[in-house]
Amino acid sequence: MHAYAFPDHEQAIEKVAREEFGFEQVSISSRVMQRVKLVKRGQTCCVDAYLNPHIHRYLQSFISGFDDNLQTNVKVFFMQSDGGLAPLNSFTGSKAILSGPAGGVVGYVTTSLLSQKMAHEESKTSDGKLRPVIGFDMGGTSTDVSRFHETFEHIFETEIAGTSIQAPQLHINTVAAGGGSRLFFENGLYKVGPESAGADPGPVCYRKPGGMLAITDANLLLGRLLPDFFPKIFGPNENEALDKDATLQQFELLTNQINQENALHGVKPLTVFEVALGFIKVANEAMSRPIRTLT
Repeated sequence: MHAYAFPDHEQAIEKVAREEFGFEQVSISSRVMQRVKLVKRGQTCCVDAYLNPHIHRYLQSFISGFDDNLQTNVKVFFMQSDGGLAPLNSFTGSKAILSGPAGGVVGYVTTSLLSQKMAHEESKTSDGKLRPVIGFDMGGTSTDVSRFHETFEHIFETEIAGTSIQAPQLHINTVAAGGGSRLFFENGLYKVGPESAGADPGPVCYRKPGGMLAITDANLLLGRLLPDFFPKIFGPNENEALDKDATLQQFELLTNQINQENALHGVKPLTVFEVALGFIKVANEAMSRPIRTLT
């Protein structure tokens, strides 16, 4: 309970687990996150224990591709959720959950500040003040939004997928809206996500059995994605283009359902394109909300 101040008991259990029972991976809370609050420290430790075996397998696969397995005076660092770097042997699961988005924050801050400074040097009338910057990263299942002004903003406690985690990380707001977010019509309302079509089976246009309507399908139907300019990697043999016909067929079914329900309330029928645009607007609103919150 008080391992943050007295770690001896945890260390004794770790020694027994490793030496007498042969556990190769042991996470103890006094090492993972040496802070008060038993429950949240325990949850963070469980997350660390769950993720570490996967990370270690990845790291072993990574270093095995190099001469001498990177043993000869080669420094290797990995991005952590707080935007800092960790050596190969200190990279752990609880501090790596948002390492990808954190790398994005560090990247856009570096490039945007550099471009602002260059603009200031070219403009003699500029006051030289750097403007705040907003980071927007829309992926397949979620969208990450962040803000930078003069210094990185950190938080030390967050909840991810219902689990409280005590670990320093950059202040990144995540919403469940991305290219793979599924489309629903429930109780007279358009709903986007949080369920995702994933990469397999993916959106309907991926040509995989069981594909589900997603934001990607809406963008395809509206002409925002052009199959001729996309790689032909879809279908059972992964050699076909995006399937716009299948997407149109599924949207027609969904549009018929929406029009039938709207007719009960005297609402005029919608076209498939109006329905697709409606879902895009809902997704855009969901992704805009964290921008308003942060700014």
